[in-house]
Amino acid sequence: MRIFIFLLIFFYCLAFGKSEFQPKVEIFASKILYLNNLVNASGDVVVLYNNTILLSDRAIYDQNRSLLELFGNVEIIKGIKYGSLSDYAKFDLKENDASFTSIFLTQTETALWAKGSNAEKKAHIITLRNALVSSCDVECPDWTMHFSTLEYDEEKEWLNVWNPLIYMGDVPVLYFPYIGFSTNTKRRSGLLYPSLGISSRDGFIYRQPIYIATSPEWDLEFDPQIRSLRGKGIFSTLRFVDSPNSHGSFTTGYFRNKSSYVNQYNIKNSSHYGYQLLYNSAKLFSDNQKSSRDGIYLDITYLKDPDYLNLQKESLVELLYSSQIQSRINYYFDTPQYYAGIYGKYFIDTSLQNNKETIQTFPIVQLHKYQNIVLDWNNLQYSADYKISNFFTGSGQHTQLQEINLPLTFYGSLFGDYIKYSISENMYYAYIGYQNIDLSGKESYYKFFRNYHKIDLYSDLARPYANFFHTLQLRATYNRPSYTTESGYIDQNISVLRSPKENMILSAVNYFYDFSGKEWLFYRVSQPLYFENSEHDYGDIENEIRLKFWNNYELYSNIFYSYYKHNITSESSHIKYRDSVYDIMLTHFYKKTEEEIVSDFFTFSTRVKYNEGSDVYASFAYNNIDSTLLKWEAGIQLFRGCWDFLLGIKNEKRPILTSIGAESINNFAVYFQINLFPLGGISQVYEQRF
Repeated sequence: MRIFIFLLIFFYCLAFGKSEFQPKVEIFASKILYLNNLVNASGDVVVLYNNTILLSDRAIYDQNRSLLELFGNVEIIKGIKYGSLSDYAKFDLKENDASFTSIFLTQTETALWAKGSNAEKKAHIITLRNALVSSCDVECPDWTMHFSTLEYDEEKEWLNVWNPLIYMGDVPVLYFPYIGFSTNTKRRSGLLYPSLGISSRDGFIYRQPIYIATSPEWDLEFDPQIRSLRGKGIFSTLRFVDSPNSHGSFTTGYFRNKSSYVNQYNIKNSSHYGYQLLYNSAKLFSDNQKSSRDGIYLDITYLKDPDYLNLQKESLVELLYSSQIQSRINYYFDTPQYYAGIYGKYFIDTSLQNNKETIQTFPIVQLHKYQNIVLDWNNLQYSADYKISNFFTGSGQHTQLQEINLPLTFYGSLFGDYIKYSISENMYYAYIGYQNIDLSGKESYYKFFRNYHKIDLYSDLARPYANFFHTLQLRATYNRPSYTTESGYIDQNISVLRSPKENMILSAVNYFYDFSGKEWLFYRVSQPLYFENSEHDYGDIENEIRLKFWNNYELYSNIFYSYYKHNITSESSHIKYRDSVYDIMLTHFYKKTEEEIVSDFFTFSTRVKYNEGSDVYASFAYNNIDSTLLKWEAGIQLFRGCWDFLLGIKNEKRPILTSIGAESINNFAVYFQINLFPLGGISQVYEQRF
C-alpha cells in the first residue's frame, strides 16, 4: 500500500505542514489591489509561502483571517519533488487547513501522479475523493488505480480507502471494497498479510501469520497453515536482540499429515517437527577492548525430515533439495598475538532411516600463536598451533585427533628482491585415540612425530609490451621430512594429518592486461612432485585458464589431469557470451574418484532481449551419468517502466523420505508475477509433483 502513503506525502507537503510561527506571505502579480487588509491580485500571480511556490490567474488573501484563495490554472510547486495543478485552492494558514477542486498531483522521483475531483485537509483529517493514480504515461496509462474516497486520520495514523479498483488499460483486473491500515512504522501486534496457494499434491494452501510485538527487544510470529489435501500445522518464530552487538531467532513448528495423504504417497512420517536456532554476537568477553575481539555464531537445526523446512517455504524456488542438514557452533577470541577457537558441526542425513552412523565433528578446539620475531630479528619468525578434533557417531564410536605444529621461518631475498625465499623448520606431532571401535586386535591409538624442512622460492615479475601488460608469479615449494617416528594403528579414512610427505609443488600464474587495465588472459599451472613412499612421482597437474576475447566472449576451464590414470580427474569449465541483447552461458562439471565418476553434468542458461523492455530466458541441467534432465526452466519478462510482468515454467527433482527410504519426485511449477511501480505486485505459483 505504498502508493497511498505517497498520496499522503503529496497532499501533506502541498498543505504546507505545521509551523510554530506563521511564515510571511509574499505576493507578486501584474495587478494588486489592497484594501482593509484584503489583497486582491490578478495576472500571472506568484505567491511565496513556507518554501512553496504558488502560481494562478487570480488570488485573494485575507490577512485578518489568514485565508488564501487561488483561482484558475493553480499550480503549486514544493521543491523539486512535488507539484500540483488545480482549478481552485483554498488555504487556512492559521489552522493549517486546505481544499482543492479538480486537483492533479505529481512526484518526480517515482513518476507517480494522481488526479481527483476534490481534496481537503481539515483539522487532522485528509480526504481525497473520486481519484485515480498511476506512474505510467498521463495521456495513455498502462495501469491505473481508481478509488471513491481516501481518508487519513493524522492523530490515529490510520488510512481508509474505499472501492480501490485496478485497471490494466481499460480492463478492470482487481477490486477491493475497502482497505484500511495503519501508517505508523512502529512495530505493533496484529495480523500480517495472508498467503494463498494451490498445489496438485497438497491442495488449497492458506497461511495466516499472526504478529506479536510488545517490546523493542523481541517479536513473535505465529504461522498457522491449512493444506486441504494434506493436513494442518503451525510454525512460530521468536526474533530477539539481546545487546547492541548480538541478535538471534528461534523457530519451531509441527505439521500433521492426513492419513489418506500418508497412504497415497507412502510418506514415512505422519508428522513433521523440529526447531532452528540462529544467533550471532560480535562481542561476548572482549567488550570495548580495542586490542581484542571475539564472537560466537550458532546455526542449529533439528528436524524429523526435510518437510519440516519445506512446509515453511512460500514457493517452489525456496524448497530444500539437499538431504543433509548441517548445524554449526563457532566461537573465537582474537588478539594481536593469540587466537583461540571452538568449533562444532552436527549433521542429520535425512536420506537414512536413522542418524546413528553419521559422523559428527564436535568439539574442535584450536589455539594459535601468531608469527612473531625471534631475538628482535625481523627475518626470523616463529608461530605455534594446537588443535584437538573429536569425531563421533550416535552408536558410540569416538575418534580423537590432537595436533601440534611448530614452524620456525627465516625470510630473505636475492638479486635485488627479484627472488624471495623462506626457509622453515617444522615440528609436527599427532595423536589419535579410538574408543568403542572394533579394531580387530589393532592398537587403540596412533602416534606420529615428524620434523620436516620447507623451502619456498617465489618471484613476482611484470613487464609492459607494445600492446599489453604481463605479470608473472613463479613459485616453488619444497617439503622434506627429516626425522619421523610413528606407532599404533592409523585409520586410512582419517586424512586430516597436516604434515606433508616429501614433495615439491611448482606453480606459475600469468595475467595479461590491455593498457586500460582490463584483463584479457589469466593462466595458472600447478604441478605436485612426490618423492617419499609414493607409487607415482607426479600428482595431478592443474591447469586453469580464463580467456576474454572479442569484447563479449569468455572461456574458462580448470582441469586436473592424472598421469598414471591417463585421464581427467576433475574439471569445471564454461563458455559465455554477453552483450546488450544476449546473455548465454554453458557450463560443465566433472569429478572422478578411484572407483567411479561421481559428478558429470552440463548446465545451460540464456537470456535474450528480443526488443526494448522484453526478455525471454531458459535454462536446463543435464546429468551425463544417468542421462537424465535434472531441471529445466523457461519464461518471459516484460519491462514497461511503470510495470513489469514475469511468466515462467520450471521442472526439477527434489528428494523426499518415504517408508522404504529416500526417493525423488519431480516438481513442476507454473508461476507469474506482476509489479506495478511503485504500488507493488502480486505473484502466484501452481505446483504439481509426480
